[in-house]
Amino acid sequence: MILLLTGRAEVVTEYDDKLIRSTTQSFSLPKILRLFNRHNTQRHVKFTRLNVYLRDNYTCQYCTKPFAFKELTFDHVIPISKGGKTNWKNIVTCCKKCNTKKAAQTLKESGLKLMNKPKRPSWSATMCLKIKENDPSEWFQWCPG
Repeated sequence: MILLLTGRAEVVTEYDDKLIRSTTQSFSLPKILRLFNRHNTQRHVKFTRLNVYLRDNYTCQYCTKPFAFKELTFDHVIPISKGGKTNWKNIVTCCKKCNTKKAAQTLKESGLKLMNKPKRPSWSATMCLKIKENDPSEWFQWCPG
């Protein structure tokens, strides 16, 4: 509300049935605000374990099965022992069974194949983390599909 009242944002959509009241005024509660200026935004997606899992949709990139967060690991496509780096282009989401099978081998040596070639995402996956099924439908258009 401070951003709205100080002219740093505008209402895109608002709730019809929810009001915010002060002693002298009342406002419809905004559903979505648009900021006029970007503040402290990153120009790239930060490399984190969670963002890798989100990029790969919590799916092992070798056996193609979905897993819970606690059941997943990182895998270096090119092992560190063979010059591989820890970055977006060399890390994939992997289940523990496939990670053990691959060990410190290359894809060719292990006989495993990648579901998707790893790359840096062009959108921030963490922006959509708190959206739940019962949230306003308007919110969903702002997240990648």
